[in-house]
Amino acid sequence: MDEVLRPDMFELKECDFNQIGFYQLRKSIVDIDECYLEQVLIVESNDRTLSSVPKGYAGVIYSKALFLAICEGDIATINSLSQLRVILSRNANHNTLLVTERCNNLCLFCSQPPKKDQDQWLLTYAAQSLAAFDFDGEIGISGGEPLIYGSDFIRFLDFVSVYAPRTRLHILTNGRSFSDLCFTKQISLRSETMKLVFGIPLYSSRAHVHDELVGASGAFAETVTGMINAGNLGINMEVRFIPTKVNADDLPLVVEYISRVFSSVVQLSIMNLEATGWAKKNWAILYHYVDDYIESLRQGISVAEESGLNPTLFNFPLCHLPEQVRPYAVKSISDWKNYYPKECEQCQLLESCGGYFVSSRGKYHQNARRII
Repeated sequence: MDEVLRPDMFELKECDFNQIGFYQLRKSIVDIDECYLEQVLIVESNDRTLSSVPKGYAGVIYSKALFLAICEGDIATINSLSQLRVILSRNANHNTLLVTERCNNLCLFCSQPPKKDQDQWLLTYAAQSLAAFDFDGEIGISGGEPLIYGSDFIRFLDFVSVYAPRTRLHILTNGRSFSDLCFTKQISLRSETMKLVFGIPLYSSRAHVHDELVGASGAFAETVTGMINAGNLGINMEVRFIPTKVNADDLPLVVEYISRVFSSVVQLSIMNLEATGWAKKNWAILYHYVDDYIESLRQGISVAEESGLNPTLFNFPLCHLPEQVRPYAVKSISDWKNYYPKECEQCQLLESCGGYFVSSRGKYHQNARRII
């Protein structure tokens, strides 16, 4: 039980093909009418059975492990270390695309610490990947801060609406760009024909606490203005709250604030902290054990339920939650970073529990409290 549920990274150092880029993976030779990405054929046998690369394909990779892990038409990247990572898979429980590493916040617990380099190519390849994948379901769009692209993000949405019309997008953003009403109106027009939800964090109803956690003075004011604009224009929002030592006791007040100030909120997501990125270096000052804020959690969920905010708990092992709030927990951790430690064996809640982040191993791991 100690391994991730679905491996997404594969070493290609001994393979015939390991060129850097974005690719669509095929398990058989097929005719492709519209090709948005270069095609790579994955062969199960290690025997070099093909005398040449098939017409229309960029290369061939012989790998039983990769062949068994993917579905026909999955999307992958190959990096400079000759590593292939599957970024869109029909086998995955969640799919998310990174479209930028730039951000105008510097969150103390950021899982993807921002960079300043221009990375427009990520947005371009994300658009092509969505078109190639043609998924009838929801795909996450993440960063960095995706809306930092401004008008280029509008063009990204327009491309997706035409070439991946079946795909729903869940877009993670700090919401600050929505403080620009003209930009927000452009997003609103797209949301009338596309299935869009924007996940926006609000970490306190007190400006200085939110600004401290996101590492940006004035962020609270822009985020709140943006969420008011978005809600008034009918843009669907999921509001996110991460409990820490700094803000856990604020949860009931934040929920009441959301219910009174914003419209078009389809879900309140309360998310356990992930031990990755900057969260690791700030773990001692941030991480708050559920046992230490149980009453705030109960009150926050109760107020959210009464307000119709659809409260949902993400990334919490069930054994660390009081029994009365467990029904609000979902299996939310992406399978490529999700595992169950040996202590979870024979737990009667195992099938419904979301388990742990693989990054929590070691000093960040909370011991499982097996329920029998």
